[in-house]
Amino acid sequence: MDPITPSTPSPRRSRRLPLPVIAGLLAATLTVLLIAALFLRSTRQLAGSSGRVTHTLDVINEAELLLSLMKDAETGQRGYLLTRERHFLAPYEEARGRIQPSLERLRALTAYEPPQRRRLEAMEALIQRKLALIERTVRLEQETQSAAALEPVRSGEGKQLMDALRVLERELREEAEGRLQRENARLAEVSRSADFLVLSGSGFLLAFIGLTAASLVRDVRSREREEAEREAVLEREQAEQVRAEAERQRARFQAIFSQVPAAVGVYRAPDQRCELANPVLQRLHGGRTLLGRTAREAHPEYASAGLFEAFDEVFRTGQPHSATGRRLMLDRDNNGQRVEGYFNFTYQPLLDARGQVEAVLLFAVEVTEQVRARQAAEESLSYRQRAEAALRESEAHLRRTLKAAEVGAWEFDLDSQRMMWTPNVGAMFGMAPGTFMGTTEAALALIHPEDRERVSRTLGQTARDRSESESEHRLEYRILRVDGGVRWQESRGRVLFDERGRPTKLAGVVMDITSRKHAEQQQRESEARFRLLAEALPQLIWGTRANGYTEYFNPSWFEYTGQTQELAQGDGWFQAVHPEDLGQTRTVWRRAVATGEPYSVEYRLRRASDGAYRWFIARGLPLRDGAGRITHWFGTCTDIDDQKRGAETLRFLSEASAALAASLDQAATLKQVARLAVPVLADWCMVDLMGEDGRVERVEVAHADPTLAELADRLRHFPPVQNPEHPSARAMRLEQTIHVAEMNGAIEEQSAQNAEHLRVIQEMKCRSLTSVPLMARGRTLGVLMFATTESSGRRYGQEDVLRMEEVARRVAMALDNARLFTLAQEERQRAEEANRLKDDFLATVSHELRTPLTAIIGWVKMLRTGRLPPEKHARALETVDRNTQAQAQLIEDLLDVSRIISGKLRMETQPVHLVDVVQAAMESVRPAAEARGIRLQAELEPDEDLVMGDSGRLQQVVWNLLSNAVKFSPGDSRVQVRLRRLESSVEVTVADEGPGVPADFLPHIFERFRQLEGGTTRRHGGLGLGLAIVRHLVEMHGGTVHAASEGPGRGATFTVRLPLVLPRQEQPARPAPPAAAPTHAVLARRRILVVDDEEDNREVLKVMLEEYGAHVVTAASASEALRAVREERPDLLVSDIGMPGEDGYRLISQVRALPSEEGGGVPAVALTAYARVEDRTRALTAGFNMHVAKPVEPAELLSVLSNLVVLSPGS
Repeated sequence: MDPITPSTPSPRRSRRLPLPVIAGLLAATLTVLLIAALFLRSTRQLAGSSGRVTHTLDVINEAELLLSLMKDAETGQRGYLLTRERHFLAPYEEARGRIQPSLERLRALTAYEPPQRRRLEAMEALIQRKLALIERTVRLEQETQSAAALEPVRSGEGKQLMDALRVLERELREEAEGRLQRENARLAEVSRSADFLVLSGSGFLLAFIGLTAASLVRDVRSREREEAEREAVLEREQAEQVRAEAERQRARFQAIFSQVPAAVGVYRAPDQRCELANPVLQRLHGGRTLLGRTAREAHPEYASAGLFEAFDEVFRTGQPHSATGRRLMLDRDNNGQRVEGYFNFTYQPLLDARGQVEAVLLFAVEVTEQVRARQAAEESLSYRQRAEAALRESEAHLRRTLKAAEVGAWEFDLDSQRMMWTPNVGAMFGMAPGTFMGTTEAALALIHPEDRERVSRTLGQTARDRSESESEHRLEYRILRVDGGVRWQESRGRVLFDERGRPTKLAGVVMDITSRKHAEQQQRESEARFRLLAEALPQLIWGTRANGYTEYFNPSWFEYTGQTQELAQGDGWFQAVHPEDLGQTRTVWRRAVATGEPYSVEYRLRRASDGAYRWFIARGLPLRDGAGRITHWFGTCTDIDDQKRGAETLRFLSEASAALAASLDQAATLKQVARLAVPVLADWCMVDLMGEDGRVERVEVAHADPTLAELADRLRHFPPVQNPEHPSARAMRLEQTIHVAEMNGAIEEQSAQNAEHLRVIQEMKCRSLTSVPLMARGRTLGVLMFATTESSGRRYGQEDVLRMEEVARRVAMALDNARLFTLAQEERQRAEEANRLKDDFLATVSHELRTPLTAIIGWVKMLRTGRLPPEKHARALETVDRNTQAQAQLIEDLLDVSRIISGKLRMETQPVHLVDVVQAAMESVRPAAEARGIRLQAELEPDEDLVMGDSGRLQQVVWNLLSNAVKFSPGDSRVQVRLRRLESSVEVTVADEGPGVPADFLPHIFERFRQLEGGTTRRHGGLGLGLAIVRHLVEMHGGTVHAASEGPGRGATFTVRLPLVLPRQEQPARPAPPAAAPTHAVLARRRILVVDDEEDNREVLKVMLEEYGAHVVTAASASEALRAVREERPDLLVSDIGMPGEDGYRLISQVRALPSEEGGGVPAVALTAYARVEDRTRALTAGFNMHVAKPVEPAELLSVLSNLVVLSPGS
């Protein structure tokens, strides 16, 4: 702009900027440059520290992984030694393959850390020793399978190695963690320094910008006032100049704002409206319009950070305000997506001439990266602290280790050709301190002659090389000790250069590696032994190149498969694999070669000796070089055929057992078992069952191939083989397994029923056949047949036969259990029926007991009261007597049934004339028959035949039949009795004209407790025992009895047949009638002691005996009776058995213990309700002379007592 010349002279004002403005611009520029430089420096330091932290963490993780792999290897070894299961070695084999790569990674990570490298080498030596120990114990277990394999474990050698390894790992990890702590501390310090410098620079810049702005404002206003006062004429021109100058100043100020890397804005009072915003501030808010808007309108994001309150406070107080690390969510790209950021805010008040706040300068510096770095540092603070502590400990341990290690340092001056070394080096040579001359010749003289030239040449070449990479050397050589010993040394060194790049010295370290050399020699010898072992092992061992080309097999492979080396190498070994397994085997092998993962697959290999296929599991591991590249594959093939077939058999047995237990349908169950048996046990399975009649029926035919279902159906249509020489028939006949190793035409012809059947058998193409009988509880139930075919290559061995026999045993057991279950069901039904009959019987017994008791009690009570007219006394007594006899007969029937069931029914057999028996029975029944108007008609042949039997029991048989006939016959009818002789037997027939017997009840008429009528509607009494007793008594006499009836209302006929025992001419004459029984007069004046706890029984016996002149004494207990025996000296003793306190057995034993003069020999009769045979035997054994069962007829008791008096001494 051209200068304006005023009309009147006036002093010209300088156009130069004021010095404060220039100073402020320069200060601002320098501050910005300083902040940028410091930010760049901090960023580089953060990046370097982060890399070192990552490296240290990798060292720690790799060391922990290495220790974990050793633990896995040790765990696999112990699991295998304890269980001898091969799969327990999988963790060991996997760990062994991963240990070497882990060591390589650790070597790379510690390449520039000598202490860590030495520690790693010690760890590697321990690892190799531990792995060798594990390999030795596993090999010993595989070879001997004895407790000797556990001896290395018990000795603790493996534990000592692991403890030492853990110590070294912990030292390595602790040193790395210490370094991590130092790096983290350095990172935090850099971050804090950067934050401090940025904040200080920002404050300094804000101060200068504020001062500059204030100076500009004051300068503009001063000029305006001076122009108005001095030059009124030039007011317009001067105003133009001032405005122009102001615009230039604003432009300069705006340029400064635009170049400042921080966000800057000016907000004018009183409503805090934005009047200035630099581009950085605009970009932070997505470029949206800020000018002319209030702070709350322009920056709504500041509300959450409390920044509006800071605005208000600065406007109110006029004091600057700072806020650091405030988090804001800003829409930087104006696309609706907010991004997190952190900022340091400074609010600087701008004052007017009166000192009032007219505006606020906002200065915001983004510190997002610093905050995030600080957060990361804080998160890893604990790790850094631990790492720092571990590093300090590791450094101390390293110093101690270096002091104790047998490592020496040396230095050779190339100019003076003099060598110096530490005392440790001299000790390695066995030299005393100060005795080494230090010359080249003296040093070379200590080298083994065979290695001397190589060492000299290598060191000379190293000294001549100028490149950094070629100025290092590593040598292994032998040394000669002063004492004559030879040791191995390793020397590592490099050339040292001066500032001009000229080599001046050779320096390095030496260490004794004799132990390592010996270990390497032992390893080579071990590898040679391993190869010899592989050649001798029966296990199949193989080796391939890295690309999978097979080049090595041990002799066991060739012996098993029959292949040659030329045929098996490459992919030729696949020809020995079963065709069904070939695809999967190729796929798994190629995948393992491609990926380097361990190789494991199961397949069948053909055995050359017999063509059979057996299951093997092949496992292989890659052999890698130092760089981790695969150089070879080595593996084994282990025969698992027995284990696999055993597992399949167990699974089959489990499924078969479940099928057998799930159903009682024998046919369906056996079909399912046969289908499960193929192909686990056989290619064909056939099941034949033997019926109760001995006929054999084919139940199922099953094959593993579904396409042969039609052939199996055709085979089912033919009946089982009937030829007794066929293997299945022989197995059932001999009750043992028949195994045919090779089927031939003769056996096929034995199996065939006809030509069509023979064609079907030939189509089966059976190679071998095993027939296993189904045996249970000594019974042959059928046979299981298992057959193999040519196509499967299966060959049965002894273990296969044992599996088949186990299957047959379970099948037979299931069949027998099903049969027993069916029988149990039937028995249960019969028991339930018997239980029902028992309940009916008990109800009937109750009825039959209570009915006569009603009449007895009624008539007896009327007799006692005296109200019964005398003319009815006889009827009353006759009724009481009849019902008493009925109850006695009822009890006798029950006792007979009990004796029959227990097998204790006694019979006194002798020749018997049946005519007398029949007549006696008829006479007994006749009064009852005549009372009902029933006629008894007899047709008896002459009495010339005899049967052998008990006349009393035979009379009971006829009496029961006659009593039933009279009971069921209507009035004015007849009952016919016929006795006739057949050829060798005698037949007694009783026929009535009663209601008859239904045809469906006739089979049950002789069963106990069975009655045609039941319940409360019965028209006839009785227990339903009479005919059952008849059947048992007749059968005991060797005879038979049966019933017949033409139907309802046609009567019934019962026929008894008894065998004749002597021909007619040999039969003895009828026996003479027995002598007359003694009369009861012998009881007169006899002293009789009656003992019974029931007073009624004592009373009736006393009255009965006194009627015949006896003197009766009674006692209610055993103690009273014993006293009476001593005092009364009775002639007879009649005692009950069941009494409270002491029973009759105890009483008679005490009596028999007395002297004869005190009554110890008194004749005694046991009168008791215990009427079993064993009760009678016990009474006689205890000391009683006779046993009489209650209830007893008076006449019977009087006869027993009279006979006892007659038979007793001194009677």
